[in-house]
Amino acid sequence: MLIPIGTDAPLYHYPIATVGLIVANIICFVVTGFGAEETLDPWVLHFGTINPIEWLSTMFAHAGFGHLIGNMFFLWGFGLVVEGKLGWWRVLILYLAIGITQAALIQLIMLPRDTGGAVGASSAIMGLMAISLVWAPKNELKVFFSLFFRIFIFDVTIMWYACFYLLWEVISWTLLDGMGMSTSALHLSGALIGFGAGVVYLKKGWVDCENWDLFRVLSGNYGRYADSSTTVSSYADPELMFGKSDVAVKDDIPDNGRPKRNSKRLTKINEMIDCGDFIGASEAMLTLSIEDSDSQFNESRLKKLAVGLLRANMPDEAEIYLEEYVERFPDNAAWARVRLAQVLLVHHKRPSAAMAELKQVRLSQLTEDQQRAAKKMAAAAKKQIRAGVQDAEAEW
Repeated sequence: MLIPIGTDAPLYHYPIATVGLIVANIICFVVTGFGAEETLDPWVLHFGTINPIEWLSTMFAHAGFGHLIGNMFFLWGFGLVVEGKLGWWRVLILYLAIGITQAALIQLIMLPRDTGGAVGASSAIMGLMAISLVWAPKNELKVFFSLFFRIFIFDVTIMWYACFYLLWEVISWTLLDGMGMSTSALHLSGALIGFGAGVVYLKKGWVDCENWDLFRVLSGNYGRYADSSTTVSSYADPELMFGKSDVAVKDDIPDNGRPKRNSKRLTKINEMIDCGDFIGASEAMLTLSIEDSDSQFNESRLKKLAVGLLRANMPDEAEIYLEEYVERFPDNAAWARVRLAQVLLVHHKRPSAAMAELKQVRLSQLTEDQQRAAKKMAAAAKKQIRAGVQDAEAEW
């Protein structure tokens, strides 16, 4: 089993509800006698009856330590992704709604049957996994698994992970369970409800996926490449970068007719940026800057590098180029200040510094998605400041 333990998805909110739900499940596990049958039975979702209390109680009951621990790891991994976009009270409502809806539906379907039941939070958690698939398919989960007493830790995309488990559940339900009521059927019903909820939130604009949602990814028109005005230089490979060839070609490296020192090295760095090697470009540019302080990117290259480093989960390196962009192109720097505020708030735990950047942003210069992101960060920063969070000392 691949156990999720973390994610690189942008988290605009602390996992308050996720941690709270994990604690609540542990407490309920103790109250039910650590899964003992006689004390667990009142919490079970029984078939052959309609009992609304059981729709909720079954989500907080587990049949043993392994059942509890497995579910809590999955709740942590996918709770981070969903709560990171919604905040604690909205994800709590969504999580409970998925679980209650799924339990009510199962009791209704199984009403003719007078024996059997279901227990556990896994159906609601599968709903969170399906939502994560809709909202953040390209983001990665850090997972681990054990084989012959050795532990392996690696990253996989949410799309790969969710599709793998959903396919396994479908195979189990159809081939092994005879398409009857089973654990796989319960999991799939929760995932189906969660997928529907994720699509509704996305289409209604109740969540901001920054053009990285499942539908954008499947269309190939996602992220910063969703902008129809995106261009690449003539030496770049758009098929490699975007997965499509219909991208405008434009050589935007200025030529003032005079050869510059290190121009070949700067051209090579620009090629690395266009090919998506942001980490290598950053290292090469820092080395070149030390040797030649006059070596600079133009505006479009600087933006591509900063955003690429953020996507590569390298906020410290991205911060350098975001600050340079703000300094050199202040009239067009609204987006950079928002990104810089995100780094200051999330990575450096400096809410006051983040607010100082956001106060210099004119919302009219941002897209609707960027405006929503800026407002979310401003609210999160204000909340931290009111809670007494002091800016951490900057590292130099």
